Order: sequence, then structure tokens, then C-alpha cells
Amino acid sequence: MKGNKIKVLLHLAFWAVVITLPWFMVSGNLEEPGFFEGRYYLRLLNGGLVFYLTYFYLVPVFYLNNRRVYFFSMIILAIGLLYGATELLSNWLFPDDLLIQRLDLIREKMAGEGLKFGGPAPMMRYANSVFASIMIAVMATGIRITEAYSEKDKRNRELEKEKLAADLSLLKSQISPHFFFNTLNNIYALTEAGNHEAGNAVLKLSKMMRYVLYESDFENTTLDQEISFMNHYIDLMRLRLSEKVEVSVDFRPHSGEISLPPMIFISLIENAFKHGVSYREPSHIDIGIRSTPEELIFTCSNSKHGNKGEVHTGIGLENLRKRLALLYPGRHTLSIKESGAEFEVNLSLQLKQPETV
Repeated sequence: MKGNKIKVLLHLAFWAVVITLPWFMVSGNLEEPGFFEGRYYLRLLNGGLVFYLTYFYLVPVFYLNNRRVYFFSMIILAIGLLYGATELLSNWLFPDDLLIQRLDLIREKMAGEGLKFGGPAPMMRYANSVFASIMIAVMATGIRITEAYSEKDKRNRELEKEKLAADLSLLKSQISPHFFFNTLNNIYALTEAGNHEAGNAVLKLSKMMRYVLYESDFENTTLDQEISFMNHYIDLMRLRLSEKVEVSVDFRPHSGEISLPPMIFISLIENAFKHGVSYREPSHIDIGIRSTPEELIFTCSNSKHGNKGEVHTGIGLENLRKRLALLYPGRHTLSIKESGAEFEVNLSLQLKQPETV
């Protein structure tokens, strides 16, 4: 806020100087005052329009969005139209230009001494005015780009802090400690019963722990590793489910390798098992993944048991929203649908950055 006030004060100070400048110079027409000031203020208005049009609109809308061809085309068009309008108004409102009158006096004086002076060609005067407008546009562009990169750098630092805090919270809360305790109890029960699946369960739990402790430290992992982690999680959750719960898993990514942040889907799966399982009523959980080189779609639906709206709460889901906003800004869609009996989540990730014109 303080920076914006300083910026406004600088602009006001600049305009105060340039507006009052004629009053500190020789003012007026050689015969009638007012004409020089009129043309001066029209050209000043032209320069101001070029500056602020470039600063507030053309640079943010076109240049900063990598639409450089449009940007330079619009700059040329704006300068041409504004200069043409300024010249028409100047010739109509203030026909007796001070510069022209002084050149006429110089021409008459030199002619009286036997010298011929044609003065600068009109085209040169036009070229100087256009050049001045171009320099104003260049200045506005430079200032706006500098500010944009400064703002982007500041925003990136803030986002990085938020990302680190979110990731730390994620690692602490993403997989409920109750899951590990329950899984260990289930494995112990399998061991007591002499079930040979106990060894496989221990191995899967070990791989999951390794993934959580090590893979989550990296910025990205592969979809294959993420799917393996999710399969281990689902298999271990099945250990405590009764026959009334039907779990369907359909992971069918395309053959190409996909890189994505680790543990991006686990909070949705954990929510499905937490809210979609009843030991008294038939329940279902359906989890799926589809992908192309451009897009990955994760779906998860489950029967809903509990109070309406309960599944919307929780640190895991909130962390997911934050991570998506940080990692896939403008490139993801998280859709949550809830009815009295079912809860459905659809998450679409755009894997490639959109091309800009």
C-alpha cells in the first residue's frame, strides 16, 4: 500500500511539473498569447495517453502474456491514431503555431540579407513527434515490465513459503496415523491366524513408508510410482473391510511416462475409505485414472455415510486445494459432487503448459 502511494505521488509530481512548465518559459504567440500553450497541452495529452495506454493496458494484456506481435501492432496503431488526432485538433484549434511563426521570421530576416532558408521539412517535424511518442511508449513498457517482474519475484517467494508450509503440513496429516495403527493391528491378526498374506502386507506397508519418507521429499515423482503407492494403500485398507464393501480400482494411464507431485491423490482416496465405508450397510468405493500426454483425469466416488457436508472438511482436502493452486495454476479442475447417498470427486490436471500466441 505504501509503495502504491509513493507511485501515485511521483506521477502527480511529474504532471505538476510538465503542466506548469510553459508558465516558466516565454509564453504565448508572437502576436496573440495562448496558441503555443494550446498546442503544448494537446501534445502533452497525446504523450500521457500513449504512456498510460501502454502502461495499464497494452503491456499487461499483450506483452506480459507473450503476445508480442499483437503488442507491437497495437503500439504502432495507437501512436498513429493519437498523433493524427492531435495534429488535426492542433491545426483546427490553434492554427498559428509558435514554431512556424518563428521560422517565418527567421526566413524573412535571412532573405533580407540575401540568404535563402527553407527551414526543416514538415516531414522532419512529424518524424520528431512520432519518435517522441515511441520513446514514451518504450519508457512505459520498460517501467511496467520492471514492475511486473518485481511483483512476480515477490509473489513467487511468497508462494514458495506457502508451498513449503503446505508440504510440511501435508506430510504430517496426509495419511492418518490411525491407518498405520489399524494396518499393524490387521497384520498382527493375520499373523495370529497363520495367514500367509501377513508377509505381503508387511512388505506393502514398508514400501509405503519408504515412499512417504523419501519420495515425498522430491518435487516430482512418476505416475507409475504414485499408482504403486496408491495400490499398496488400497490393498492394506481392504484388510479391514467386510464383504459388504465393494472396492473397484481402474488405473489405466497411457504408456508414456508422466511426472507429477508425489501423494497428490492420496487425500481423496483416504476420504473415500473414511466416509464411504459402513459395516452395517452395503458400501462401494470406485477409483480410477485415465491419462493422455496432455491431460490426467482422476476420479473417485463412494457411498456416503455420515452427516452431509462432513467430507468437505479436513486438512488433507484443504492441502490438496492449496497444492493444486500452487503447482497447477489455471491448469486444473477439481469438481466435487455430493448427494444424500454418494460423494464424487473428479480431478483433471493439464500436464502441458498451454501455448501462447
